[in-house]
Amino acid sequence: MMLVNGRKLLGMIKEKYQEMDELKSLSALVVIFALGAIFSPEFFATQNLGLLAGQMAVVAMASIGEGLVIIMGSIDLSVGSVMGLSNVLAAIIISRYNFSAPMAMLTVATVGGFVGLLNGIAVTKGKIPSFIVTLGTLTGIRGAAYLISGGLNTPVYNKEFLALNELIGGVPEIFWIYAGFLIALSLIFKFTKLGLYIRAIGGNEIAVRNLGVDNEGVKNFAFTLSGICSAIAGFMLCVRLGAGYPHSGLGYELDVIAAVVVGGASLVGGSGSLAGTLIGAVIMASILNLMVLMGISAFTQYVVRGVVLMLAALAMRRMVVSIK
Repeated sequence: MMLVNGRKLLGMIKEKYQEMDELKSLSALVVIFALGAIFSPEFFATQNLGLLAGQMAVVAMASIGEGLVIIMGSIDLSVGSVMGLSNVLAAIIISRYNFSAPMAMLTVATVGGFVGLLNGIAVTKGKIPSFIVTLGTLTGIRGAAYLISGGLNTPVYNKEFLALNELIGGVPEIFWIYAGFLIALSLIFKFTKLGLYIRAIGGNEIAVRNLGVDNEGVKNFAFTLSGICSAIAGFMLCVRLGAGYPHSGLGYELDVIAAVVVGGASLVGGSGSLAGTLIGAVIMASILNLMVLMGISAFTQYVVRGVVLMLAALAMRRMVVSIK
């Protein structure tokens, strides 16, 4: 009985820490919006907010899958390369083979899911750390993007596809694609045993295995979902750019990881939420957007983004408590 009560108390403490982290993220977002109003009168212009929503949606889409992997105690460094491959693949199958937009999105999601599954199998069956596995995938998938494109850009003129850039409710249609995925996966993460297992594995993998949970299956699912989300983010990036660029998505893995961490997830696993990834993505996109409006150079922007990531990691430190 004491053990059960102890576990309940531990769960309450972890939930409290999570609420505090999301509150920190929301507070940071309010501060950034206030700075935007002070330093740039165009920040809250309708046109800029629509642009901001489009920029945010791409990173936020990839952050959903990355968030699950990080909460599980692993990491996926291949998200940027999967985005690049999906960007190129979407442009090719739409412009050369006349795929519809929904079929193109389904195709790239399948490819991304396959890459994610390979990552998961390498981690679970090969017993290779996720950092090493996905670092290798980062390079290999980027090479695949260059191979299938021949290193050339592929413009897209399909009106149905480009129409996804049109505003609905003041934001681009691709934002609503992201919102649909966020709502659906948040419900799964919060109200199913699968979501509980993902968080629990990040907190204490051995204890979860001893309860009879298929840890390998859960990990494979999380990595597969990360690949799918990254691929759809690449599809959305293709919509925004109107073309497939083999170098697209380069460095996006850092923005995605930053969004997850800024949103309150712990890099050691066991804590975080998908709603937090949304907050983190908005923060990162807002900082970048504000710097552009203020005329800050691209080189300085990289420095600022790196500093933000380090500060977020410092601010989101927490006591990691586990029951063995």
